[in-house]
Amino acid sequence: YKDKFHKLFGDLDIGQNPTENANAYMVLSLEFSRINTNSEESTFKGFLDNTKGGVRAFIEQYAAFFPKETHKEILDKDEPVLVLKTLFNTYHSINLEKELPKIYILIDEYDHFANELISFNYKYFATSVSQNGFVRKFYESIKTATRDNIVERMFVTGVSPITLDSLTSGFNISSNISLRPDFHEMMGFNEREVEQILKKIGVEESDLGKTLQDLRAWYDGYLFNLKAKNHVYNPDMVLFFALEYQSFKEYPKDLLDPNIASDYSKIKNIFKIQNKESDNFEALKQLADRGFVNATLTPQFSLEKDFSTDDVISLLFYMGFLTIQGESLGIYNFAFPNFVIKRLYADYFVDMVKQQAALPIQNRNLHFALNELGNYGDPEAFYKEVKEILTALSNRDMQGFSENSLKAIFISLLHQQKFYYIHSEYETKRTYVDIFLEGIKNYNVPFEVAFELKYAKISENVNVESELNKAEKQLLNYLHSKKFNKRPNVKAFVVLVQGLEIHSREINVL
Repeated sequence: YKDKFHKLFGDLDIGQNPTENANAYMVLSLEFSRINTNSEESTFKGFLDNTKGGVRAFIEQYAAFFPKETHKEILDKDEPVLVLKTLFNTYHSINLEKELPKIYILIDEYDHFANELISFNYKYFATSVSQNGFVRKFYESIKTATRDNIVERMFVTGVSPITLDSLTSGFNISSNISLRPDFHEMMGFNEREVEQILKKIGVEESDLGKTLQDLRAWYDGYLFNLKAKNHVYNPDMVLFFALEYQSFKEYPKDLLDPNIASDYSKIKNIFKIQNKESDNFEALKQLADRGFVNATLTPQFSLEKDFSTDDVISLLFYMGFLTIQGESLGIYNFAFPNFVIKRLYADYFVDMVKQQAALPIQNRNLHFALNELGNYGDPEAFYKEVKEILTALSNRDMQGFSENSLKAIFISLLHQQKFYYIHSEYETKRTYVDIFLEGIKNYNVPFEVAFELKYAKISENVNVESELNKAEKQLLNYLHSKKFNKRPNVKAFVVLVQGLEIHSREINVL
């Protein structure tokens, strides 16, 4: 496509500033998604098939250099490394007679199969990408081809550095650029780009500010380096919204793209690495309680040691389920990037609590309770769901229980609905409402809801009415601020939980 270079790239920076290496390479493109990791055999076969697919496309694209009789010899090999070695040997033989362009290798989804494999077959993952495993040999052959002046450049993309440690000695010619601030905006859309997209799909100028504010809450918040100038938006989520809005000129009914919803299982699998789900549950509880967790960032994972909780948190960060919020002396503050990801965690947290207590997960009951709250401002069915979770927690869990723990349960359950934004510690006049449910545009919920929560241990001798009166005074102070002046349909509740007993009253906001 050398003659089409200007047509393809003329409007881009690289088209206007071509380097001396423009149009100088044959490109071998490989990708390792769509591999069935259900067994060792299917994983190996998938890796082999994907390798052959990329090599087949390469030799057919450059058929002028690779005679037809060489194709069968290359593609009949039964190991990924042998396919590459035969390709490189064939290249070397032809290059002795006539000089060929050097090869540029592009590899996409290099860690896709590994990220799936690591959670349920760690032992096979370790042997396949380290020691004398087929993945390590595959990359060693590429390193040898660079030494032999066959492969000159390579660009590899994936999600996590999960396989890098195993490849280091066999493939120590690469640089990991993932966390560099100058590459940060390769990872997603910045706000200016999102605004351009919204204009192109027909969002009216008068609605632009509010729509951008909504997308900021749902899809923004990713930061992979504290020196980066801007957060970035998840592009898949933004384009999902754009397609729906462009087609129907209204928000999608569910703001969670089904492609992202499928990531729910990935979160579960990461927490199960090396069968340490119960150990990692403490980190999950911290995320649910406080919205963040502290950990060191693992730059490269080692298969020679156990997977620690810090490794799990780091893997969640690399896969986009957490983002950096701050750092002090090498300890990072990892937090939820946005509302959509909070919902995914909330799903898992509720399931995990119920599974630990061997409780059936009755989503139908919870959805009924949330609809009662949204449509009629009636929280009683919702309180029953809260009480079920409280009952499920062991005595040991209840010993460290606090108001924050109670709030985490409320918020995790509330995240199962689609029609409210959930604000924790909603700021009003330098004071905070514990939980405020703000109606999402397009759902037209009749009521917005505010909760003020109090918690007391069974051993504490508290006067229920007195505590509810104190909570009511606090909540009225919040609700009479300017921030609530234009919210006429707010249902407000004060809640005191003591042990398993839930005491609540609705208060008159006017």
